[in-house]
Amino acid sequence: MNRRFIVAFVCLMSFFMIIAGRLVQLQIIEADQWRAWAKRFQEGTVTIPAFRGRIYDRNGVLLAEDVRAISVALDNYTMTRPEVLEELLVTQLKIPRATVREKLYRPSYFTWIARAISPEHAETLKEAARQAGARGLLFLEDRKRQYPHRDLASNVLGFVGIDGRGLEGIELFFDQELQGTESIWSFVRMANGIQVERRQIQAGHPGRDLTLTIDSRIQYIAENAITRGVRTYKAKAGIVVVMDPWTGEVLAMAQDKRYDLNNFQASRPEQRQNLAVVYPFEPGSSFKVFTMLAALEYNVIDLHERISGSATYRIAHHTFRNADGREYGMVTPTDVIKNSINTAMIRIAQRIGEERFYEALKKYGFGQKTGIELPGEVSGYLPPVRSWSALEIGSIAIGQSLSVTAIQLASRVALIANGGKLVHPKIVKARTPPLGEGREERSIVPEGLCRQLTAMMIETVRSGTGILAQIPGYTIAAKTGTAQKALPGQGYVKGKYVASFEGFFPAEAPKYLILVVLDEPGGREYYGSETAAPIFREIAQQLIALDRIPPRP
Repeated sequence: MNRRFIVAFVCLMSFFMIIAGRLVQLQIIEADQWRAWAKRFQEGTVTIPAFRGRIYDRNGVLLAEDVRAISVALDNYTMTRPEVLEELLVTQLKIPRATVREKLYRPSYFTWIARAISPEHAETLKEAARQAGARGLLFLEDRKRQYPHRDLASNVLGFVGIDGRGLEGIELFFDQELQGTESIWSFVRMANGIQVERRQIQAGHPGRDLTLTIDSRIQYIAENAITRGVRTYKAKAGIVVVMDPWTGEVLAMAQDKRYDLNNFQASRPEQRQNLAVVYPFEPGSSFKVFTMLAALEYNVIDLHERISGSATYRIAHHTFRNADGREYGMVTPTDVIKNSINTAMIRIAQRIGEERFYEALKKYGFGQKTGIELPGEVSGYLPPVRSWSALEIGSIAIGQSLSVTAIQLASRVALIANGGKLVHPKIVKARTPPLGEGREERSIVPEGLCRQLTAMMIETVRSGTGILAQIPGYTIAAKTGTAQKALPGQGYVKGKYVASFEGFFPAEAPKYLILVVLDEPGGREYYGSETAAPIFREIAQQLIALDRIPPRP
């Protein structure tokens, strides 16, 4: 009896010692670890993104806004009936089964399942899970960026990623202003996963709104016109910039390659580029107006004198030719612009001289970024005068051996249209609240010289290379351009051209400046006078109708 009692006593004491040891282990040795585990299970935080600022066009038309959405996550430790959840997620959220299984059986308190789905879709999923008795899904308030006009101005607006960060265009350039500040909430939940307490620990605020200079009506006109033009002339790509030449405000920045902002994941990188700011090209004869402007500034020509427009002109063992090898004889400066005569233009540039010509082009803003509020802008290329070969003055005079972007070329033509004021192109008209003042515009060329050059450009449309841009009752000042393309490692390639047309109207008091660029028109017609000019006219006619601009008396 005593022996059995002793054995029982020893066993009982051993049991109590094991229990005591385990309690010491849990409450003292591993206390911090278990306390942290309990805290992770019972307490947590939820981050709710702020409403991103809206984007409007200049007339208050909504272009981008945040709408309410729901994101779905999973608490893998409180999950029940995983086989039911698997089927629900596959059928209702269209997630691949292998992806669903990987997420379901991941040891985690929080696993993202789907981001920013519609509240209606989320409610359907929530109710289906409830009826099936499947627990573990978390439904969190979220935001989704919405673009009411789908692909309108897509290359200007850009888009927002799933994390709410701007990834392209205005959304990227003004990301910090548009973002706002997220709010953070803490919560406590019971062992069954139900939240019993929730409080805000960081108050958020919405992002700032932006109003663009873009007019959605003009943007629509320009996009349709350039899309048709690219198709008609079998071009590789097309660009249109419509600008107010007095303020530099961009009213439209359009191209044929666009994409649905609400489904940007389906787009290709080349669709998302904003060609007006990232694509440099040789302007060709469009550039001759700046060579002529420099000649007027340095007073090296007289408007009534005659200059040789011979079919060819030789410099340093290289022969420059007029388009189609045409002989013009002795011509006036107006004839040079009107008929785009290469040989006469080169002779005029030689009178200016390399140093003065280069300084004038730098002053006009070539070889420099415009500073427009868009990401990825390139500066174009103006070779430093110290590197010029004997041929360079001839090449640059007719728009070769240098490059520009569409936004750069348009804003430099604006200084001719507005009487000599160098304007900085703008894409944002207003911010809420306002953030500082814009850059100062300044006059860099005498107004009288711009009027003289404008008169030459009027003749281009009236009886020169720009006659296909004529609109009865309206005076248009313009210049055509056709540049043979140079490709890396190949030099100038036969049959590949950039065609362009730049102009403003009404010439006597310009309201609109339009630049049209076609990259590699592939049909029988490839000159800017044959391809870009008709597109210009189509856009101008619609702007006249839109604004009810009266014809001249």
